Amino acid sequence: MELRRIGIMTAALGISAVLLTGCGLFGPKEETNTSIDPPPLTEDAGGEWDAGESGTLDPDASPSDEPAAVQTVNRTVYLFDPNGYVVPVTLPLPKTEGVAKQVLTYMVKGGPVEELLPPGFSAILPEKTSVLGAKIVDGTATIDFSPHFTKYNPEQEVAILQAITKALTSFDSVKNVAIWVNGVPLSEMPVNKTPINTLEQTSGINLELAPGAMPGRTTAVTVYFQGQLDEEHTYYVPVTRLIPETDEVARAVVEELIRGPKEGAPLFSSLLGTTEVIGVEEKGDTVVVNLSGDVLKYNNGREANPEAIQSLVLSLAENTGADKVQVMVEGKPLAAAGSLDVSKPVSRPLEINSFAF
Repeated sequence: MELRRIGIMTAALGISAVLLTGCGLFGPKEETNTSIDPPPLTEDAGGEWDAGESGTLDPDASPSDEPAAVQTVNRTVYLFDPNGYVVPVTLPLPKTEGVAKQVLTYMVKGGPVEELLPPGFSAILPEKTSVLGAKIVDGTATIDFSPHFTKYNPEQEVAILQAITKALTSFDSVKNVAIWVNGVPLSEMPVNKTPINTLEQTSGINLELAPGAMPGRTTAVTVYFQGQLDEEHTYYVPVTRLIPETDEVARAVVEELIRGPKEGAPLFSSLLGTTEVIGVEEKGDTVVVNLSGDVLKYNNGREANPEAIQSLVLSLAENTGADKVQVMVEGKPLAAAGSLDVSKPVSRPLEINSFAF
């Protein structure tokens, strides 16, 4: 498999000026509308996105004498972490046909997500925002927000675009997104006037410019660093770093993960900075990464850190489109990382930051 290029992005040092692109997901596909004038939006149930998913139901509930138990399905929403990063969080949400609309609803400040927020996390979309309508046509999801969508702090504008983009492009049937407010299409965001052209998956999240990178001559790679939730628990934070142009995207991903967060950032990498990249190769649907023995210095030098392996898998899958990652240590397959069996290629987890503890 040829390495998938994340994309060369033109960026000024003010990262907020970088075009953020994303996708949305809101209902059954419809025939393409070729009219020049945009059609009015109507709410869609979005049943096709719900196909094939199972929920959890209380087996002890009796329908004859108790209220029906609430069936839930794990969904990924995007929230602010305690440090202001946009972070994916998997939450148990009530099972519904309007999946995409529900995901956005659970990203609204003061909404139903408030009862599910992990400590220190907060919702991203402006308070009282609602989805007035949503359509998907030929892979483009058009979302019509209520006027409350325009009531946000200017410094949160880029984060709002990132959150909408990432939350909705997680659905396979959406390739890009258009944003409307109260029936009017937006070409720019209402407060700081960030342009809205094509919002798509490859736009990035928590953007930063790497030292030595020149705006306009960069490659974007997204790596998963970690934040500290409490003394015992960490979570994964995606950071899109604009690095000097390269065709070796997979290798660059591993090197940036080893390099770690930028100086002063409240994040960390579980991969030791002394770890060396011996080789990175794509074989079919699998990325094979070969690391030096320093990757085994976790737990008093006895094994590999399972969180480091998870970061590797998340980061490589995100940037290459590969289904699996095989970790080698000096040419030999890594057998285990803590309780994780990594003797065979590891698939990207379906859920991230579930905080199920």
